[in-house]
Amino acid sequence: MAIERLIKHGATSFVVPGTIPSGCTPHILSSFAKDDPAEYNSTTGCLEDYNKLGMHHNLLLQEALEKLRGRHPDAMIVYADLFGPIIDMVEDVLTNCCGGPGALICGDQGAHVCEKPAARLFWDVAHLTEAAYRYIADGWLGSIDSPATARESRYQLVR
Repeated sequence: MAIERLIKHGATSFVVPGTIPSGCTPHILSSFAKDDPAEYNSTTGCLEDYNKLGMHHNLLLQEALEKLRGRHPDAMIVYADLFGPIIDMVEDVLTNCCGGPGALICGDQGAHVCEKPAARLFWDVAHLTEAAYRYIADGWLGSIDSPATARESRYQLVR
């Protein structure tokens, strides 16, 4: 609805981000920890059900964007995949830089800041580090040399 309202007011270019793999976020991992190892992905350590929900959301979002593109062929409506690049990075580091064990967040008594934020995926319990955002942006930007290559991108930054 928001995109259609903006089109009505003259906007023509949109980037719509998908959701991240929330089952990999420190906040979800600490708040909803499970005793059963089967609840976790054996490769990433992420909670499977939360990530399945995110993948389903992203699929429905992409379908909705495809319908919008059909109704508004003159608008550029781009889906920006956050899920894939973050899953790529999760396999390396899944701890946050600022905060502490459990749900301890930046600014709380006892919270700490790591020495090398660029070596971490999450800055705090919910936000990615600058290095993580750079990885995502580099992937997106590297995929849009032309509209044709953008359509084929693994980052799904597509019109």
